[in-house]
Formats: sequence, C-alpha cells, structure tokens
Amino acid sequence: MALNEIKADLKKLDILIVEDGKDIINIMHRTFKMVVNNIDLASNGSEALLHYKKNKPDLILTDIRMPHMDGNEFIKKIRQIDSKIPIIVITAYEEDLKDEDRKLVNAIFPKPINFISLINKIDELI
Repeated sequence: MALNEIKADLKKLDILIVEDGKDIINIMHRTFKMVVNNIDLASNGSEALLHYKKNKPDLILTDIRMPHMDGNEFIKKIRQIDSKIPIIVITAYEEDLKDEDRKLVNAIFPKPINFISLINKIDELI
C-alpha cells in the first residue's frame, strides 16, 4: 500500500497516546498530528483511563513504565471495558510485559520508535 493511501486511512483516526516522557510525547504528537484526525494525550494510566472514557478513541498507543497507574494496569482496565480496541505498547522495557500482558495487546514496539513500522502496523490494525 502506498504511503499516501495509508495516510488517507489514518486521517479518520482518533488516537490516545499515553506517555510520561515529555520529549517522546512531543515527537509522537508532531508526527501523528500530520496523519490522524485527533490526538488525545495522557501522561499516565489514570489520566488515560479518564480520556478513554470521555473520548472513546479508535486506537491506543501506550508506554508501560509510568507514574500513578502503569501501562500494564491501564491495559487491563481498558480490556475490561473494551476487548476490541487496538492497543500498541511502545516501551524501552519490554521485559516488563509478562506473557499474560502480551496477550492483551496487538503489538509491541521498542524505543527508539521506528515510525514507519509503527504507522504500517497501525494501518494494518484499522
């Protein structure tokens, strides 16, 4: 699929990005604001859960190690509410994901992020 076709598919998406690293969140926001309809940002799982309930995004990108509520707990809470929403984990600590946690997500990407691979995966999931 051509990149412009992928961008057309993504343009309809509302995504929730959950990340506590300011530099990473800025990079992700700048990258995705060019290709998706709406971006909702949260810096921890507790905040993200509130954003999810209010805005019902089409896709979630989340880190694992975060304050207040980590990504593992956030993912479990989301899955109790919505078993179908695509969830992609972006983490520098893949070892923090236990086997049962891995089954709850659609993909795992290591940091630093390969945005081309990530965008291709998002396109595949939607």
